[in-house]
Amino acid sequence: MVDRVVGGRYELVRPLGRGGMGEVWLGRDTRLDRDVAVKLLRPSSLPAGSDVEALISRFAREARLTARLENPGVPAVYDTGTDQDDLYLVMQLIGGADLAEFSAENEPVPLGWVAAIGAQISSILGAAHEAGLVHRDLKPRNVMITHAGEIKVLDFGIAVLRDADLTRITRTSEAVGTPAYMAPEQAMHGVSSPSSDLYSLGCVLYELITGRHVFEASTALAIMHRHYSEIPMPVHEIRPEVDPRMGHLVTRLLAKDPRERPASAREVYDVMISLLPPPSNGPLIPMDPTRPFRDMMSTPQRPSVSIAHQQLPVSMPSPVPQPMPVPQPAMPPPPMAYEPPTVRVKFWDTPARRMSEGALIAFGFMLLGFAVSDAVSKNPRADVAFGIGFGLLFILIGARMRKRRLGLSSVWALSWYRATRPASAGERIMERVLLIIGGLATVTYGVSAILAATHVQAWSFATTDPITGISISLALFVPGVVLRQRRLGKRYPWLL
Repeated sequence: MVDRVVGGRYELVRPLGRGGMGEVWLGRDTRLDRDVAVKLLRPSSLPAGSDVEALISRFAREARLTARLENPGVPAVYDTGTDQDDLYLVMQLIGGADLAEFSAENEPVPLGWVAAIGAQISSILGAAHEAGLVHRDLKPRNVMITHAGEIKVLDFGIAVLRDADLTRITRTSEAVGTPAYMAPEQAMHGVSSPSSDLYSLGCVLYELITGRHVFEASTALAIMHRHYSEIPMPVHEIRPEVDPRMGHLVTRLLAKDPRERPASAREVYDVMISLLPPPSNGPLIPMDPTRPFRDMMSTPQRPSVSIAHQQLPVSMPSPVPQPMPVPQPAMPPPPMAYEPPTVRVKFWDTPARRMSEGALIAFGFMLLGFAVSDAVSKNPRADVAFGIGFGLLFILIGARMRKRRLGLSSVWALSWYRATRPASAGERIMERVLLIIGGLATVTYGVSAILAATHVQAWSFATTDPITGISISLALFVPGVVLRQRRLGKRYPWLL
C-alpha cells in the first residue's frame, strides 16, 4: 500500500504496528498539514470464521467511546469513516514508547517513577469510570509514555459501557482481555467493572516494581487459573526497598475479592501522589514520568473537584481547552506517620497447611501399606479393613486440604506451579531429611525385595515384610520429592 490517501485527505506514510482489530499507520493530514495516527480495519483480510459484523461494530464503538472521553490522557479522535472496503479511525499521534519498552530500558524502574506512572494511569481510569467506561484490557502495551513523561492510555476498542440497557457486542463465550493482566472475576466469569480495571493496574504496577509478571505459566488458561486461585508473592520480598504504602496498595489491588480492592481510582491516585519524590532542579530526563508533576507544582493552578479533570497538563496545543489540575504536595508524609489499615487477605498456602496435608497423605499411604501387607500374608489379621478404611480417610482429608489450598478442580488434579508463598526454613530442612532418609530406605528395601523375589537371598532386612517396608520408605521419600518440586517450580518431580 504505497501513496494511498484515505478519506480523500489522510496520506498513509508507513505502518506503526498491528493491533487486535487492524493496522495502525503513520499518516499525514493533507488538509491541516499535521501528522496523525490512522487505524485501519480491513474486513476482507480477516481470518476465515471471524465474526466480521462484531469486529466492525466494535471498531465503530471504539471511535465513539474514545471521542466521548475528553481527557488529555486518551488520544483525541479526529475523524472516522470508510474508504473503499476499509474502515478507518484517525487519532492524535502519540510520540514515545509503551510501558513494556520503557520498563525494559529502565529496569529496575525507579520507585518514584512507578508512583508517578501509577498516579497518571489512575487519574485516566478515574475519568473513564466517571464517564461510565471500563477499559477491560489495561496492560503495558496499551499504555504510552511520551518524551515529556505524560501517560496515554490506548485501545478502548473492547471497553464496555456500564449502562444497564447496553447491548453487548462481545459474544458470551469470547474471552476479552489479556490473561496476564485479567482480574479473576473477568477471566473466569466474564464480569468487568471498575474494580477489574484496578486489578489490571495492580498487575502493571507489580511488573514495573519487580520486573516480572504477577504469574507465569505455559498457557493462557493456566495463567487465568493462577490469577483465580493463587496469591502472588509480595513485592517487598522481591524488591525490599519498596515503600510499605506502595507494597500495601499493590497487595490490595491484586485482591481476589473485588470488595477488598480500593474503592475507586481516586484512592489509588491519592496514595501514589503521596509517594512522589521531592522535586529536583537537575537536568530534564526524557520520559521522566515525574516531570509533569514538577511542572504542575511550579505553576499556580486553578482548583478543580472531579478526578476526571485532574489529568496532567499536556505540552502540545489541544483543540479543546482542558481544566487545570489540582496542586498536590511535593513531599510525601513521614513514613512513621503512616500505619496501613487492616485488610482481610486469606492465605491458604501456608507452611503449616502444606506440612499438615503432606503428613496426612503420607500416613494414609502407610496405613494402606500395612493393610495390604496383612491381606497378602498367610495369617491376615482382623484389622485389615480398619487399616484400609482409615488409610483412605487420611488420604482423602489431606487431598481435600490440598484441593482447597491450590484451588484445584478435583482432589486428584495435579499442579506443578511454583508455590504462592516461599518455602519456610522448616520445610527446607524437612525436605532434605525426607529425601535422605526416605531415599536410602527406599533403595535398601527395594534391593532386598528384588533379591528375595529372585531367590538370591531370603528377606531378612529388619523385621518387616517387603510391602510394609517399601510403603514406609515411599511415605518418607515421596513427600520430600514433592516439597522439592514445589520449591523449585518444576513441572515434573523427576526433573533435576
